[in-house]
Amino acid sequence: MNRGRRARDVGSSSAPPGGRAWRPISADVTIQLHVYCIYALPADPELNLGMNRIQIDETHSKETENDSLSPNKNSYFPPSELQQPSHSNSGKSEETKSIAGFEDSVPAEEFTGVGRFDICVPQVGTPVMLKPSLLVKNREKRNEEKRSLEEHNWRILRPGMVLLKSYLSVGDQVKIVKLCRDLGLGAGGFYQPGYRDGAKLHLKMMCLGKNWDPETSKYGEHRPIDGAKPPRIPEEFCNLVAKALKDSHALMGKNVKKNDVQEKFPLMTPNVCIVNFYTASGRLGLHQDRDESEESLRKGLPVVSFSIGDSAEFLYGDQRDIVKAEKVLLESGDVLIFGGKSRHIFHGVPSIVQDSAPKTLLEQSRLRSGRLNLTFREY
Repeated sequence: MNRGRRARDVGSSSAPPGGRAWRPISADVTIQLHVYCIYALPADPELNLGMNRIQIDETHSKETENDSLSPNKNSYFPPSELQQPSHSNSGKSEETKSIAGFEDSVPAEEFTGVGRFDICVPQVGTPVMLKPSLLVKNREKRNEEKRSLEEHNWRILRPGMVLLKSYLSVGDQVKIVKLCRDLGLGAGGFYQPGYRDGAKLHLKMMCLGKNWDPETSKYGEHRPIDGAKPPRIPEEFCNLVAKALKDSHALMGKNVKKNDVQEKFPLMTPNVCIVNFYTASGRLGLHQDRDESEESLRKGLPVVSFSIGDSAEFLYGDQRDIVKAEKVLLESGDVLIFGGKSRHIFHGVPSIVQDSAPKTLLEQSRLRSGRLNLTFREY
């Protein structure tokens, strides 16, 4: 490794043994000799390290230990370069794994069966947390005050059916998204349900508390597709459900006696939550929720639905007839409750209003484009 320096040092001295005089060698020629000599030697890890040092020294200025390109630092690389699929001898691509903290960039529509599905846009790099400005704080405060005055937007759609517009604050929605994301990436998380004939539902689903199987229309402690046990329902969700039911009772109590409200619109304690995520093309046909216990159905225990993200057209009626069905727009933060005489209504989601989610929600939660829907019930 010191031959180049020796050549320069000896070049101006007397002739070496043998009578030949040393000729000065330029720096360029010296570098070429270095590389030639290294490649001509047998493979050796230490020599390879020496070669790397030479190449770096000749192509860049000397790097410091704290340089951003140091292999000990987390550097940014485009996901396309990090996730090149490996190929087996048969030529078929094998499943690629995330590298250096990058998430799969496969579109949501391409997920089928049981597989990881992230309802949020992956975070690239290290986020910089900035304190909200006074302007932002004041705007959020005004929005909260406005929301508290929007009770006139809470309305009874029909006996036993209540719509609480803008009920969930942006802060509550962000918490719900983050909790659903964490649960959805774990065991028993989001998957695309289907049937034995190969048909798939146009949504991603996760069950909490108990599993509901669309193939058998039955509840169980484990889901058949992979044997996973559903995660428990977070306490925060149950508290929001209890509050929504209480406010619905207060709304109905303005026109009828308190005892009549309890009889026509009973309270319930959720032990089942079905979480659905609809992409822009997601939809759900008209159906009834009649797979709960006989006691729950007989009492008319209500279903409580949270809407987060993009808006959705919601159809409901007494018959499975799209033409005769009523329609209402469910927006982010809305809570819909149907129980009592409306417990067995046909309902469905024919379409999603793309890119209609509040910008503030998307910025704070990184929720993907689509609609997150949580329906709570007591089995």
